[in-house]
Formats: sequence, structure tokens, C-alpha cells
Amino acid sequence: MTTRHLISTQGSDRGTGYNMSGKLIRRDGKLFIGWLDAPSEKGTQARIMIGVCDEVSGEMHRAFQIGEGIDNHCGPALVLDGNGRLHALVGAHHGPFFYRWSDNPEDPNTWSEPEALGKLGTYPSFAVDQHGTLHLSHRESGDRWAMWYRRKKANQNWEPPHAIAVSPVAGYNHFMQSLTTGPDGTLHLIFQFHFAESGHAADCRGRAAVHAYSEDSGDTWFNEGTRFDDPLTMETMRAVCHDPQGGDGQHSVRVGNHVVDANNQPWFFCSYPGYQNGVLWHRDDAGWEPVDLSSVLDGLNMEGGRATSLSRDHKGRLHFVFATHPHKKRCEWFSPELELFYAILDEKGGLISLDQLTETDNAAANWLPALEQWDWTRPDQNFDNGHWMMYTRGLNAGGIGGDNKSALKTEIYLTR
Repeated sequence: MTTRHLISTQGSDRGTGYNMSGKLIRRDGKLFIGWLDAPSEKGTQARIMIGVCDEVSGEMHRAFQIGEGIDNHCGPALVLDGNGRLHALVGAHHGPFFYRWSDNPEDPNTWSEPEALGKLGTYPSFAVDQHGTLHLSHRESGDRWAMWYRRKKANQNWEPPHAIAVSPVAGYNHFMQSLTTGPDGTLHLIFQFHFAESGHAADCRGRAAVHAYSEDSGDTWFNEGTRFDDPLTMETMRAVCHDPQGGDGQHSVRVGNHVVDANNQPWFFCSYPGYQNGVLWHRDDAGWEPVDLSSVLDGLNMEGGRATSLSRDHKGRLHFVFATHPHKKRCEWFSPELELFYAILDEKGGLISLDQLTETDNAAANWLPALEQWDWTRPDQNFDNGHWMMYTRGLNAGGIGGDNKSALKTEIYLTR
């Protein structure tokens, strides 16, 4: 790494986690970053942070708290509209999100008062289109956990949400959905069905990856060419890939965030049984095609998903950062042996370069990469000097059977 800045020594153990949420935005020579700091002590709230950095050097000028959350799932999601207004969603984990915005975002006093959205939301995926309409997709808990969509047209109020997909069973499901706008304004939504008949989180397996899209700013939605008005289910969906048995437990369908190419076609990483190194799915006129990453990733093991982040540049190249074991072993997704790797791929998924970004050590994981995201509302973005990226270095206390409200501290880094 040629440039690396230590942003925080108080990071949450999911400080830069959840790749459906954009966390780095360039604006007028500044780089705005969002991350999650741990509770100062056990029993207090996690702290949702904004940093203001120099766009060229990455040096941080100031940092301030923009909200708080109950645990390590509550990091922010950021988008910038065409008028230069920065929008943020902060929180939550089975609670209301809080929406805020600023026209002068480096001044904490200019941010709007928090506006509550939803009741039991988690995992915000946030996008803006060429007309300034904000689009939000997230998981909403309930008897049958669902993936919700809602929007806010410019200078109007947030509209009521409606469900795009619903779990086939009561109990736990995580959709890991990512929402973007394509070059023609099409909304693209990639998500998974991840559940168990028992409803218990520890039993859940990824069963299918699905693509939904809207060509009219969210008014009507389609799945593989078929319009749907009721929420998609396992019975009604048309999947990109489908594994009804859920793999072998550790290794099942698990989607990463997606990007959309100049032909308005999505690309996304997916853990998929039968592919030790994972698959890069993309769509063309003939349908969905997998790129087997075994030759691309030099045998690095991607079973079970891993923490990943996918972006692109103005030349059409794909940028893929992921955490895995440096000695090509299968390991848990939060293992302290994780290191970060960076692959650049051409427009067809062919390898241009592959590098290990972090030095191998077993003391703490280097993981949860968050790349600057490509945004078709700003196609003049130039990443010739590299994408900025944040990541977390530390141990993990949360997860199934763990303590999501832990006060365990990590280090948060900014690099490119």
C-alpha cells in the first residue's frame, strides 16, 4: 500500500462492514468517509462517524459523530446528489434508520435534524438517480422478514415502503441486497434468500441469488423480464443461481455488492457451491453467465462468501477487494488470519492484476473492505490514481453466538 492513514483506534468490530452501504464520497476536493466506532464502554451506544479528508492525500481534516446505534450493524450509508447535497442514513439493527443531509457536509452544524424511517430496519442500501430521487432498500424484521424498497423524490417527503421480497419461513433471513442506478437510470437490485426451515440464524443457508430491476424509477419492478406486483418468494422468483439445499453449511450462496457496466448489465461476486474460488456473475443479452474465479484468484479460497467489495472505473475495469486466508485455506469469514487482496479485471472478467494488500500476520483480521463505489450519476469520476478504500483491522466479537454490542476496539484504515 502506498498510502495508509489510521482513521480511528476506536473502531467497532464491524467498523467498515456491510458492502451494500456506500461509505466513501468525493466532493469539491474533499473525501467524505463514514464508519462505525465501538461503544466507549460496555452498555453504551456505538458511534456513527463522518470523516472529512483531503481527496488527493487522504489526510483527515476532521471527524465528528453523526448518530448512534445499538450495536455493530449500525454503520452509515452515503450518497451525493447532482446538486452537491450529501445524504446519509445512519443505524440501525432492528430499529428505525435516521435520514440526514447537508449542503456543506464538512460542517457538523449544517446537517439536518434526524428523520426516522421505518421501525425494524437493518442493512441500508442507498442510491440516487439522475433526477435526484433517493432510493433505499433494506431488510425489515417481522413475522416474515422482508426486503423493503422506498424512495424520496427531490424536495419531497419519503414515500411509504413496499416489499420486494419476503422470506419463505418465519424467523431469520438476510438478503444482503445492493441497489444501484445504471447508465440509463434503471434501478438494479441484487439480493439473496438466506434462511432455514427452523428460523434460527445458526441454521441458515444461502439458497438463491436474484436480480430485480425497475426502468421507471421504482414504479414497477421486474424479475428476469417478468413484472411482479406481489413480493418475490422462493416459489415465484427467477434466480440467477439456485441451490435449494444450501450447500454444505459453511459454503452456500452468498452475494456481494454489484456494479453496472456501460451496457446497463450488472456484475456481482457470489459464493456458490462447486466453486471453491467463487463466481463473478454478469448478465448479457443471452442471460446470466458465470466467470469461474479459480484461474483469476490463483486458488485463493472464497468458500462461504468472505468480506468483499466490488467497484469499477471509467475505463470499464472491475476492481475487486476481498478478505481471505493468504495460504489458500478455507476459514471463517471473521478469522484473525484474514488478509486483504486486490484484483483488477478487464471488461470480460479477465485478470489484469492480483496483489495482497496487507502484510500476513495472525494477530488480527484485515477485512471488511469498503471501496469507493462507481456512480453512473457521476460518470466523469476519475480513479486513475486509485480508488480510496477503508478497512477494519482487529478481532471480531459479534456474530451468531457472539456479542454484537461488544465494546471491543479495532483500527480503521483509509488507503488506496
